[in-house]
Amino acid sequence: MGREERQSNMKGHVVVRRRKRGLTMPAVVAVFVLVIAVLLILKHVVVFNPVVELLTIEAGAEELSASDFLEEGDEDVEISFVTDVSAIELNHVGKYTVVLSARGKEWESALMIEDTTPPQGETCDLSVNVGGEVSVEDIVTEVTDATDVTCAFRTLPDLTAAGTVEAVVVLTDEGGNQTELTSQITVIRDDEAPVIEGVMTLTAFIGDAISYKSGITVTDNCDTDVELEVDTSQVDAETAGMYPVTYTATDSAGNTVQETTYITISEKPEENVDEETVLEMAQEVLDEITTEDMTKKQIARAIYDWARSTIGYVSTSEKDSWTNGAYQGFTTHSGDCYIYFSTCKALLTQADIPNIDVVKSDTSHSSHYWSLVDVGDGWYHFDATPRSSGGEFFLLTDEELLEYSEAHSNSHIFDQSLYPATPTTDSTIE
Repeated sequence: MGREERQSNMKGHVVVRRRKRGLTMPAVVAVFVLVIAVLLILKHVVVFNPVVELLTIEAGAEELSASDFLEEGDEDVEISFVTDVSAIELNHVGKYTVVLSARGKEWESALMIEDTTPPQGETCDLSVNVGGEVSVEDIVTEVTDATDVTCAFRTLPDLTAAGTVEAVVVLTDEGGNQTELTSQITVIRDDEAPVIEGVMTLTAFIGDAISYKSGITVTDNCDTDVELEVDTSQVDAETAGMYPVTYTATDSAGNTVQETTYITISEKPEENVDEETVLEMAQEVLDEITTEDMTKKQIARAIYDWARSTIGYVSTSEKDSWTNGAYQGFTTHSGDCYIYFSTCKALLTQADIPNIDVVKSDTSHSSHYWSLVDVGDGWYHFDATPRSSGGEFFLLTDEELLEYSEAHSNSHIFDQSLYPATPTTDSTIE
């Protein structure tokens, strides 16, 4: 109890007051020291959880770090994954339990992957026959999102009558975010047949696999995917000879087109250089004469100039295999028109420039070989073989080449029905 003070009041009564005892300064210091000591003891006895209860990230994150799970203020704590987080797909929405190790203990946290960003996409306009069908895959050309996206028409387009119809495609990602894209569909009465390009004369050796569709493309004014049929029923791949091959394409409206060419089957030379070998040699040349920023036309020109300046003309060569001819061109830098043609064929093929073998049709005076190439604006004649009468044979039209041929003993006469027609004007590619 506190000390008592006795006093007399004016009436003579004794009044007792008790004074409350406060903490003295020494006592305050003692209490403070005691609290600090208790906290230090608790620090060593009680281990506080440094891991957040829930970590939320946006889908599409490139990687996940254990330090991402630390509470604010505990960034310096050493922490590592116990859970194999490599099995968690960060580009899909979901919730996962993650166990981590920190301060000598294992802690459990939750990882929430969410997608809050709407998908992006691009569409194209197209034409379709009256009563035809269109899928979202025909319209949507590109979709970008961190998660998987579904595409569906908001309302199925009405294609029963001629005219223009607006189609709306809804993109929905895993987070439920949606984006609407529009496309204009022109509904027409389709009476235009597909176009087959790249049909060329073919050569193969007995026993070799034959790729009839290599380099062949089919386009249509309406359909985006027209099936190409190849009739090889008259080809005897085990017997030397020349056989017809017919290509047929039919669109959904029933319009049909046919193109016929011929394949020459011959005995394989005993010493035949394989295609892979000459294409590797072609790449070595391309590395020297081309750069990554060159257009296909510039690359074709570089090939033409290299052949003209590097290969010396001699009047004979073996013509039993174009790969053998190319090998001769690359190794001896000499040969006749077949060597120029074969070597350029290897270079053009390796450079991904479409090319077609062209053979002179009238061989009563001499044989000749050259190419048709497409650098982006149609097929043009390409012939690097130098001629005593001069002449430039880089990207010539049919008219230009045949005019030269007529003036020079039918030097380049050929069966035009076997090859695609060239444009009537010079190449417009810069």
